[in-house]
Amino acid sequence: MTCAFADPREWMLEITPTVQAQCWQQSQMYTTSGSRWRAYMNQICLYAFLDWISTLDSIQASVWYSFPGTPAFWEFVNGTAILLEERRVVLIPSEAIDDSELEVPQEWVDVPSWAADYYLAVQVNASGEWVRFWGYTTYAKLKLKANYDPIDRTYCIDARYLTKDFNAFWINYQFCKQESSIATVPSLPELSSSNAENLLQRLTDDTVTFPRLAVPFATWGALLENEQWRQRLYERLKQSRYLNLSRWLEGVYDQFWDSVETFLGSNIGDTALNFRQPLEVGAKNVKRAKLINLGMDDSTSFVLVIALIVPDNQFACIRVQLHPDRKIPYLPSNIKLAVRASGEIIQEVQAREQDNYIQLNRFEGEVGETFSIEVKMDSYQITENFVI
Repeated sequence: MTCAFADPREWMLEITPTVQAQCWQQSQMYTTSGSRWRAYMNQICLYAFLDWISTLDSIQASVWYSFPGTPAFWEFVNGTAILLEERRVVLIPSEAIDDSELEVPQEWVDVPSWAADYYLAVQVNASGEWVRFWGYTTYAKLKLKANYDPIDRTYCIDARYLTKDFNAFWINYQFCKQESSIATVPSLPELSSSNAENLLQRLTDDTVTFPRLAVPFATWGALLENEQWRQRLYERLKQSRYLNLSRWLEGVYDQFWDSVETFLGSNIGDTALNFRQPLEVGAKNVKRAKLINLGMDDSTSFVLVIALIVPDNQFACIRVQLHPDRKIPYLPSNIKLAVRASGEIIQEVQAREQDNYIQLNRFEGEVGETFSIEVKMDSYQITENFVI
């Protein structure tokens, strides 16, 4: 990593393409495009900060919560907490070019165990090539000067109240170690197990788009502060927002997924044979297809086909194909099909000249496991998430 100081009071840290790729790959475990981008920004920000701190012999830094706890944070809330010895610092990344204010999610302020001594404003370049630490504030000043926005539950503090000299940050950190004002954060009401369970069920309903805004903050904060409930909420959302392939075996099909013949016609040639294999007694199998579009015209429409075979109650065999829409005879030679599991690409194939379909090698998964299928071409990408 290299550092560039356009303003000597700021930190501007460059991010290598390798780190960008790693952070993007790790962000794919999240359930929505918004949470994946949030996780990507926070991971880049976290890497830059820890890498830079590692060059300072006098300061020890650690992530407040590390994996597997961290994913649950970024699914709901922007920001990353760092422990600098006995002090907590929260990094708040944003890709906004305008640095007129710092927006801090309420969770990092009013949840007692989350509140921090310092809040650092970080600009993340849209392509992830660099991060810029441009200002900071303390908990006390944030509570005093920020305006609370009840719509999105953030504390917004004007840039004129931020300290924009990180030399001053280190001086303040080293020499102003009196008792922190975060000790005065009021406690949240306790949730009973039954109330928490009801809340988990309510927040994972398909009609709830933003769980953190769906219930009063005191209730939400109490749920989020409990590590076990927070992780369970994340896991339930992950399950509910992934397409459940097991339901296909029961004849329950999801919107936009139809029979293969609907999109490819009844005469699809030998490609159908690639899905056939001897079935064990009692094994179930099903095939469905979906029309996907990577751009704005018909030339970027393709048919994604998923075949599922379940020979027992534990493991499923899955095969994935990508076909051109019937309007075009061949796939573009730059299109790629990939499967991702646990944040990592485990298979990827690219079309060649005049390929009329491409497919992944058959892979297995245990019932309850999740995976994602990615279709990529140039700068366009579509991701379909599944749970077995």
